[in-house]
Amino acid sequence: MHNAKRMAISGFGSGNHRPFSLDFSSTMSLSCPLPETIYTAFYCEENVYLLCEALSMYEEVAAVIVSNRTKTVALWNQKLSRDTQPVIWDYHVVLLLRSGDHQYWIYDFDTRLPFPCLLKDYLQHTFQDVPSAYRSLFRIVPGTTYIENFASDRSHMVNCLDPCSIHVRMYSMVPDSSLKLAGPTKLFSDDPMQSLYRSPPPLYPPLRGKKATVANNLMRSFVEIVSSEETFGDVKDLSEMFRLGEA
Repeated sequence: MHNAKRMAISGFGSGNHRPFSLDFSSTMSLSCPLPETIYTAFYCEENVYLLCEALSMYEEVAAVIVSNRTKTVALWNQKLSRDTQPVIWDYHVVLLLRSGDHQYWIYDFDTRLPFPCLLKDYLQHTFQDVPSAYRSLFRIVPGTTYIENFASDRSHMVNCLDPCSIHVRMYSMVPDSSLKLAGPTKLFSDDPMQSLYRSPPPLYPPLRGKKATVANNLMRSFVEIVSSEETFGDVKDLSEMFRLGEA
């Protein structure tokens, strides 16, 4: 993800917000692996790529790209969240794994929830009933497919307007669904060495799978929610994800 906004969505689930400070210890599984991999803030697609590689011995591993047609998905309990408000991502990427005891787990580097978290718990505490513009869809790409075909030259992170900082804008939503700008918040100090990017990129070279035919297909082949000959994986809505978590 490279675009994040903290928002208050009045009248849509704010009254039944689910707190993240819950005891999930009883749900953790010894068969659920927890490898150490490189993490870079605002490069979720690459964080998950490296995690897919680390977990490649598991048959049921997948990258899950969360987005929608308007590139505005509301996620609660993100580390960037303020109080009980969601973060609005243009897209977000997490990893889905089915463990040896046949349970589904989500690995989200940017959540306040446990890492990993049972899929059903993650869905319950991350997504709420919101206007259609903020509803999430989920592109599920098998881990091997993601590793072999993903490519990003990080051009989506190049900041042409303000090369020395990245901003998360603060909005609140009023009942007529219009947005009110509450003011920008600067997240990163100036970094002359990496001023080209909105957020400092990973120190390793850009990723490109062995079957990728281009240097960059992140947006059109993975983030794009409308399936085509260029996209990978299948798209599910939230109800279908819940059914998967209950299987």
